[in-house]
Amino acid sequence: MLMMATCWSAPDTRPEKVDVAIATSPSVISYYSFEIAMAKGYFKDEGLNITRSMFAGGPKAMQALLGGSADVAVSAYANTLNMAAKGQNLQAFFLMIDYPAYAVGVTKAGQTKFKGFESLPGLKVGVTSPGSSTHMVFNAIAHRHGVNVKSYSVIGVGALAGAASAAQTGAIDVLVGIDPVVTMLTNTGDLKIVADLRTGAGTFEALGSRTYPEGSMLASTEFVQKNPKTIQALTNAMLKAQLFLQIASAAEIADSLPKSYQIGERDLYLQAIQNTRSVYSKNGRYDLEGIEAVLKVLTEFDAELAAVQTKIDVSATFTNRFVDVSLAAQKK
Repeated sequence: MLMMATCWSAPDTRPEKVDVAIATSPSVISYYSFEIAMAKGYFKDEGLNITRSMFAGGPKAMQALLGGSADVAVSAYANTLNMAAKGQNLQAFFLMIDYPAYAVGVTKAGQTKFKGFESLPGLKVGVTSPGSSTHMVFNAIAHRHGVNVKSYSVIGVGALAGAASAAQTGAIDVLVGIDPVVTMLTNTGDLKIVADLRTGAGTFEALGSRTYPEGSMLASTEFVQKNPKTIQALTNAMLKAQLFLQIASAAEIADSLPKSYQIGERDLYLQAIQNTRSVYSKNGRYDLEGIEAVLKVLTEFDAELAAVQTKIDVSATFTNRFVDVSLAAQKK
């Protein structure tokens, strides 16, 4: 009797789209998971060719994503909710940081004017760019203190050298800053921190929640559905970077990145990395408590979002599907 051999082949895991365009904001510490994945070749290991475009702030990166010039954006999770309110379907698929990772500080120029958040009216507030997550989070803090978010001036100063210069020259009274700039300015006495969202305790004090998902990998829901193997490959690379950040020393992290990312002296840069270590997600997953906290914060002052809140399917704005596969593979 002739026996037929049964052949089995492994499932094809090759990405549907090998060349992936990614839009990002400046190389601040809160987005270092992506930077590490780029620098250490984790995306290439997954069979991906990444073209990276860097924009001054989150809104421009989102424009690139929505306009089709980028497949994926490295930006704040909150953008998925803001876009849902406008009928744009985005999905976050990898979480880099559990907290906003910002610090709100008063500059020397602002210290005679700032007497608490209630004194914000009339002051000049520096954010990475108008409409960015730094802007949204600051508005939420101001609103929680009963301040009209239109009563102060908002100025886009970037996240790196521009932010430092604006604070040191007195161009702004308050800075919503990100490390390494925050550490540099506090060390020199040019900034006095009044709200620190680099820790769970500080985030709770400022926003009323101990978790607040921020830096994420985002794509249109359509792109995720059409390219699941590409999204899985991106997630695999990001998880490798995330796990590296959990075990590496500040010096090892610094040495893995281009020297151009360093602001100021090396010791200060290492201190800035250390100051932000607690923000990194342990596993890249989203939890519903954090998602609901972001929605609550945004709807407190965003009338457009609040008006359509009940129509938004929050569960569709994020997925843990891909990171759970990556985590399972890590355990084998």
